[in-house]
Amino acid sequence: MNRWVGIVSLRETAPPTPLHRIALAIDAARNRTSYQLAGQTVAYARMRSALRTLGQEHARHHEWERYAYCVDLASDFFDGGHPPTGLPSWLTNELQNLLDGRSGTSLMGGRRTQAAPRRTVSRPAHQRPAPSRRGRSTPPEAARPARLARSATPAAGQRPSREPVRPYFRAERRLDVHDVTYPALCEPPVSLVGTYGQVVRESVEKAVRGWDAGPEITAWLGLAAEHRSHLYEGHHADQVTPHVLGLLDRLGATALDVILLDAYARWAAPQKAGEQSSEHARRRAAADLALGAWATKQGLVRMGAGEAQQPARSVFEGVARQILGVLSLCGEHEIARRLVASVWPDLDRPSAGTGADPVTLAQTAFHKEGLTYDYDEEGPDHRKVFRAAVRTGTGRKAEGTGQSKKAARAAAARALLDAYPQLAAAAGAERKATPPLPTASPLPYAQPGNRHRDAMSDLAAMFELGHRADGLLAQALTHASWVHENQAAATAARQRDNHLLAHHGSHVVNHLAAHVRVRQALAHGLTPDEDEARILTASDDDTARLGATLQLAEGLLTSRGESGQSRTAVSDATQAVVAAAWRVHGPRLLGRRPGVLDDWLSGLEHQHDPVTILAAMATTYGIDHEYTYDVSGPDHLKSYTATIELRDARRRVHRWTERLPGTPGKPEAKKATAEAVLDILATPAHGVVDDLPAPERDLLVFLLRSQLDGLGRPTERQRARMLARGDLGTDLLTTGDTEAFLAWAERVRPLLGPEETAVPDVLRELYRKVLDDTRIGPGSLLRRMAANLGLDAASVVRRNAADAVRRALSSGPQAASVRDVVQDWWRDQAPATGVTIRDDMRQEVFLPLPVHLGALDETLTWCGEAAEAAGTRIDIELTVQDGTLHVWLGLDKVDARAACDDFARLLSHTLPYTDCLVGDDHVLLRLHGDLETASLHPLAMAGMDAYVSGPLDRRRPSEEVADGPLGAQDEQP
Repeated sequence: MNRWVGIVSLRETAPPTPLHRIALAIDAARNRTSYQLAGQTVAYARMRSALRTLGQEHARHHEWERYAYCVDLASDFFDGGHPPTGLPSWLTNELQNLLDGRSGTSLMGGRRTQAAPRRTVSRPAHQRPAPSRRGRSTPPEAARPARLARSATPAAGQRPSREPVRPYFRAERRLDVHDVTYPALCEPPVSLVGTYGQVVRESVEKAVRGWDAGPEITAWLGLAAEHRSHLYEGHHADQVTPHVLGLLDRLGATALDVILLDAYARWAAPQKAGEQSSEHARRRAAADLALGAWATKQGLVRMGAGEAQQPARSVFEGVARQILGVLSLCGEHEIARRLVASVWPDLDRPSAGTGADPVTLAQTAFHKEGLTYDYDEEGPDHRKVFRAAVRTGTGRKAEGTGQSKKAARAAAARALLDAYPQLAAAAGAERKATPPLPTASPLPYAQPGNRHRDAMSDLAAMFELGHRADGLLAQALTHASWVHENQAAATAARQRDNHLLAHHGSHVVNHLAAHVRVRQALAHGLTPDEDEARILTASDDDTARLGATLQLAEGLLTSRGESGQSRTAVSDATQAVVAAAWRVHGPRLLGRRPGVLDDWLSGLEHQHDPVTILAAMATTYGIDHEYTYDVSGPDHLKSYTATIELRDARRRVHRWTERLPGTPGKPEAKKATAEAVLDILATPAHGVVDDLPAPERDLLVFLLRSQLDGLGRPTERQRARMLARGDLGTDLLTTGDTEAFLAWAERVRPLLGPEETAVPDVLRELYRKVLDDTRIGPGSLLRRMAANLGLDAASVVRRNAADAVRRALSSGPQAASVRDVVQDWWRDQAPATGVTIRDDMRQEVFLPLPVHLGALDETLTWCGEAAEAAGTRIDIELTVQDGTLHVWLGLDKVDARAACDDFARLLSHTLPYTDCLVGDDHVLLRLHGDLETASLHPLAMAGMDAYVSGPLDRRRPSEEVADGPLGAQDEQP
C-alpha cells in the first residue's frame, strides 16, 4: 500500500519550465551561500561557526535542548541549503550579539549581565580556506570579550573621599514583584510507592500533631522513603533515577539549614560570623542525628536487602532529609519546621553544648604558643578513621580520632584542653567576659546619606517590607570597615556589620535556588540525568551579579579605604538583604518575590566552573594536575597567583601560571588559570595558532599530545562531553564542516611535529563513534523523528522519513552503479506513474560512497510514491559536474515542500556528502563523490575516513564500479 495516500496535498499545476530545469536548480543552489538575519547578510559558513559557538556555550551551561537545536541547525547551513527562516527569538538575539561582537553582551540571551573573564592576550583572526564544492568551510569563531581589568573605582557610599564628590543621581531599580508559578510535579509511579506514602504521612502527622496531607504529597512522601539500593534491587531505576532522591536530599538539607538558622537568630547573639557558622555546624550535626534516629524508630526507610544487613547511619539521615525536601517542595515549610522541632527539642533553645567549639577554645587558650595539626588516616575507603595530632609551639601535644578530619581535629583539641584545664577555664572565662553585642532590634541610621536611604527605600518596596525591616536593611548595607570608623553611630543605632546576616542569607539563597531547581527538574520527569539533577551552591560571583543588578554598591556604607565595589563586599550585602527579607516574610519568598530576584534564581547556571571542567577533561585523557599558589602583598591586601602542573600519560610535565591584575583571591587565581588552559586548548578551532606567543604555543603542543597519548575508549557520556567541548575537532566533523576540520587538522599538524605521524587507533574509533552518536545515536535527529508517535500527517511523514533514511544507511540497493539504481526503480515505478528520465552524465566519472546508492534509491522511491499518491507524473534528470552527481526530480501537482522537507533534512543530516534540497515543484539531490584521502596527512585522513563511512558499513566495497559513459539519454516508454 502506498504510504502517501491521504497525506500528499495537491497544488496548482506549475507553468511550463525550460528544458534544462536541472541547470536552473543547480545554479540557484550555488547562489544560496548567505542568510538574512534581522536585515543582516551572513555567510552560511559564518552562521555554522556562530551556531557551534553558541551550542558549546549552552552545553557549558547544561542546556542540552538548546545545544541540540544549535548543532542540528548548524548542519542545515551547507552551501545551497534551505535553512529555516523563522528562528526562535532567543537564538536570533544570541546570534546578533555574537556576530556583532557587542562588548559585555552575554551569549545567553541576556541571562548573564557580565561577561565571563577571558584571557587578556589579543589573538588576531586567521583566514579560513575558501569554500570548495563541498561547501563546508568555516570562518574564525567570533572573538570572545577580553577580561575586564580591575580598576580603582572611586569609593561609593557615605565615606569621606579625597576624590571630587560625584553629583547625586538616584539609582533606577526594578520594583516589580512576581507571583511565582511552577508547572505541576510528575506523579511518582504507584508500582514503586504503593501505599507506603500513607505510612510516612501518618508518622509525620503524629510528630507535628495535626496535619491534613493531600494525595499528591502523600505519594511523594512514599517516594522520599526510598533509598537508592531499593530502587536498584526493585528494578525501578528506569522509572525513577537515584538522582531524584539526590534532589530531594539537597532540598531537604537546605531547608534544614534555614530552619536551624531561623531559630538560632531568635535567641542567639554571636559576636562573629565564624562563631555563628561553627555553632550552626554543631547544631546541624545534632539535628541530622535526631532526624535519623526518628526515621529509624518509625521504620520509614526502604532499602535493598544488601544495605539492610548493616545500614549506615547516613542512610536514615538521608531519608529524613528527603522527607523534609518533599515537605518544602510541596509548600509545607512550616510542617517541616514543626517536624524538626518535634524530633529535636533543642531547635528553639540553647542546647547543653552551645558555646565555642573545642577548636576555637583551644585556639583562644594557646594563641600565644600557636597550634599546628597533623593528620593521618587508616582503614578501607568506606570506613576510614582519621587521626589528628595537635602540637603547640612549646611542645604541648594531644591526639584525637574521628570519622572525618574535622571530627578528629575537634577530638584532638578537646584532649589538649582536658590535659590543661586551667588554661581551658581561662579561655572560657575570657570569652564570656567579652561584652556581647546588643540583642535589641537594630535601628536605621539617623543620618545615613541619600544613597543609603534611597537604596533602603527601594529594597523595602521591591521586597514589600514596609518599615518592618528598616533596621535589618540598614545592617545589610553596612560594611565592616564603616563600623570600624563610625563606632559611635553604629552603637547609637544598635547596629553592627552585615557578616552575620550574610551568613544567614547565604543559606537562604541556597534554599531558594534549590527549590527552583528541584521544582523545574521534577516537573519535567522522574528520570533526570546527572546534569539535570546538579545543584551547585551559588558562588560569590553569582550573588555579586545579583547585587550589581540591585545596585547595592550605591547604598553600601563603607570606610574611606574600601571601595564597596569588590565582589566580596557586594556579595555579602546581597546575601544580607535576602536574609533581612526572609526574616520578615519567611517561606513566602518561595511563592512571591521581587522580579529581579526571581529572574536571577531562574537564570542560575548550575554548572561546573572552569576548574571542574578542566579536571573532567584531564580525567578523560589521563592527565594528572595539581595547583600551587604564590602569595604577595600585606595581610589585608594579599594577592594570589595560581600555577597548574600537568603530567600526562607519558609522564611529561608542563606548568602554566596565569597572572591577574589587582588583588585576586585564591579561588579567582585558580579559576583564571584553569580558564586560560581551556582557552589555549580551544585555539586551533579559532584559527589563530600562528599568532600565539611561544609559552602558549608550548602549552597547546603539550595538551594536544597529551590528548592523543592519553585517549582511551570513552563512554557514550564522555563522548557527549568531548563533543560539546569540541575536543580534537569532533564538533567540526559532526556538523559536516569537513573543510573546517581539514583546516583544523592542518593547523594542528605542525604543532605535533614530524615524529607524530601515526594516529592512534583509539582516535579513529573516537571519530567513528561520535559520528555514529550524532547520526543514529539516542539523541540524533533520526531517532527523534522515529520516536514521534503522533497520529497527524506530519508525524506520520517524519516516521516514514526515519524508516527510509535508516534503510539508506543499513543495506541500500544491490545495484552496482547509479544507472543500475535508476533502472531498477524505473521498472517498479513506470507502471504506476508516467516517468521521464534524462541522463546527461556523459563522460563524467562519479565515484559514489556506499551510502550514496542507498540515498538515491530511497529518494527516488520517496518522490515516486508521492507522485503516485497525487496521480501525477515524475520527471528525472541526472548530470555530473566536478565529481558531484545532481539528480533533479520534478513533482508536478505535488506540494513538494510539505511532502519532502522532513525527508530531505534528515537525509542531509545523516548521510555524508549528501545534500537534498526541496523547491516548490522539485527535489534536487546532490551526491558529492568519494574524497581521495590518500594525499591527506594521517590526522586529517583519520577524521575523513570516519566521516565518509556509513554508521553500519565502514568499508567501501572493493568491487564497486564507477559510473562511466552510457550515452546522452536513456529513452523510457
